Amino acid sequence: MFTKLFVTIIAVVLASFTTLCAQRSGSGQSPWSPARSYCDHCHHPLTWWQLFPLIGWVVQGGRCHFCREHITAYDPFCELTCGLFAWVLAGPDLFHSLLAVLVIQALLFIASCDYFYQYLYPLSLVGLLPLPLLIPGWTVPDPLDLLIGTIFLILLTIMVVHYHWLGDGDVLFIAILLGALGTEHTAMITLLACLFTLPVFFHNHRARLPFLPALCLATLIILISY
Repeated sequence: MFTKLFVTIIAVVLASFTTLCAQRSGSGQSPWSPARSYCDHCHHPLTWWQLFPLIGWVVQGGRCHFCREHITAYDPFCELTCGLFAWVLAGPDLFHSLLAVLVIQALLFIASCDYFYQYLYPLSLVGLLPLPLLIPGWTVPDPLDLLIGTIFLILLTIMVVHYHWLGDGDVLFIAILLGALGTEHTAMITLLACLFTLPVFFHNHRARLPFLPALCLATLIILISY
């Protein structure tokens, strides 16, 4: 229980920093400069109590303490979601639990970059390397599985080049999943992500939908199902 609680707190705190890094990297800012977070509307630096993950947003009632403008719920939603997934994935082994936190933060960074700026920072994919260690009984994909996965990847590439249904970052992310998890898990994640985006597509089919957030969420759901 102590390990679960510790890992969950770590995941929530890191989620706050991860979303900050994603938002600043897309706008050309450094995560370290400016040193203090600030309101997106009035640009007033936040005080120490406003920086508490989840609590700061709740205490302010979803509005900036200084200018009273609405604060997006994206950050507290991500912090809460990361905490919940960390709690489920954490176990008695602290090292295994911290690997789960690393994967969760990598997925959050990838999803946030695509959500805000529609781009994928390739180096963030390194954080997905521990993925196979989080699936009990995982084995190296056999040659047939690799062949099926390669065909699947070629079809996705054709969709990008000819139909523009997916972005380059989406295909690269799926390629990493194929290498780390195999064809079966990757197909399940892709199908689940498509189901997540269908309601948004039907609501506004002309808008470009960021697909990586759905893929990242689907990846976490598949992880906790094993």
